[in-house]
Amino acid sequence: MTAEPRIRWKQLLLYLSIFIIAPIFTFLFGRWLDEVAGLGGFPPLPLNLIIGFPVFFGGLAIGIKSTRELFKIGYGLPWGKLNGKSQTTRLVTNGVYEYCRNPMTLGYSLLPCGMGIMFKSPGMTFFIPAMIIAVAIVYVKVWEEPELEKRFGEAYREYKRKTPFLIPRPRRRDS
Repeated sequence: MTAEPRIRWKQLLLYLSIFIIAPIFTFLFGRWLDEVAGLGGFPPLPLNLIIGFPVFFGGLAIGIKSTRELFKIGYGLPWGKLNGKSQTTRLVTNGVYEYCRNPMTLGYSLLPCGMGIMFKSPGMTFFIPAMIIAVAIVYVKVWEEPELEKRFGEAYREYKRKTPFLIPRPRRRDS
């Protein structure tokens, strides 16, 4: 059995800074988009908060849970490619990874969507999550999936056949 990877303070601070830098960028860029395109003002108060908070915190929960499962089950971290010592050594196919292959992307793209709803910003709600998903799709398809196929072989190919890329689908109950 492989030991859990060590998390260094420098890596942890970089990861946590994403929760500071990304929201600031999301807010500023989203507001700029709204101003340039003449958008804004939906949904009305308090609907923006009633919808926005669950979307935001649901995305945060999915993102954190998927990161934690990658660490606990796969013995790796999201930045494992940057630091070979933190690369997953076991394929993670259960927990949130049972429902989609990229739950971190799903979760973290819901964050700006939730922020946008709360701040009544169409730019934050639609454009920024679309950018995140587009970049993630290119990265995953071009670099990550071929690497995972090399490392985990047929087990990954089978997981890929059975599990949706990003949007979870309900599981059928076996009769």
